[in-house]
Amino acid sequence: MRSSKVLSISVPPSLWDEIGEIAEKEKMTRSELLRVAARDYIRSRRWAELREKGARTAAKYGVKSESDVDRILHELRGK
Repeated sequence: MRSSKVLSISVPPSLWDEIGEIAEKEKMTRSELLRVAARDYIRSRRWAELREKGARTAAKYGVKSESDVDRILHELRGK
């Protein structure tokens, strides 16, 4: 059984050429380049989701500065 799955995608010829050029410069295959790109995109999205969650939590607790964080932690630890 394969340790990876096959993904078939269609891209315009100009993107195909650009992927090939970059892959050649990076000394990797198109597949390797696209795996790296997919991992980077997923990592970027996860960080964006964490930042969004942090912003919502900060708004919920009225956090606008680092001193607000210190104040809230002090209050929580005092309970």
